[in-house]
Amino acid sequence: MCQERRPGPLPLERFQNPRERPFATGRSRNALPHLYKVGCSYFVTFCLQDAVSAKALRRQHLNESDEPHVIAGRSEPPSAAGTCLLQRPAAAAIVEDGLLHFQGERFALHAWVVMPNHVHGVITPFEEFPLSEILHSWKSFTSNRINRELGRTGTLWQADSFDHLIRNEESFSKFVAYTEGNPVAATLCGKPEAWAFSSARLR
Repeated sequence: MCQERRPGPLPLERFQNPRERPFATGRSRNALPHLYKVGCSYFVTFCLQDAVSAKALRRQHLNESDEPHVIAGRSEPPSAAGTCLLQRPAAAAIVEDGLLHFQGERFALHAWVVMPNHVHGVITPFEEFPLSEILHSWKSFTSNRINRELGRTGTLWQADSFDHLIRNEESFSKFVAYTEGNPVAATLCGKPEAWAFSSARLR
């Protein structure tokens, strides 16, 4: 499934302190607030439509913690919730290919994991490519491809996505570790690099 051409995770060249950057415009859409600062890094999550309720999504922004397990607790569903369509290798491969298609051109994707019903990533968008557009592109492309590949129709992803502005280098490292360790925490495998659709196996 195109394993040979997938690039690996890109390193963080220089962490941009969010406190030193102004907010960009257009920070809210749908149910969630979105805080954008050009040049900064984010922990992002998007979920399958049937994996998490809209009510749960609306609660995501209420926690001020910068600890990955707390943030992720607001942004990811239980690992067995919904149809878990992404446990199918063909679907997961499409998602991973979509995530990496513009790696190094529009963004630096530092870590990612495709779980059975959600996706996590740690990303630094390049200046001319807003995070909201990157997320929309990922979801639109993968939805169309997966529906065609699996002969299905209808909505694949939740309308909104979750993004968290990473506050410092220590937190950045924690979010990378959390992302790649997600399958282990969900008892889906014994070590991060054993998961087939994750940046951990490419390090």
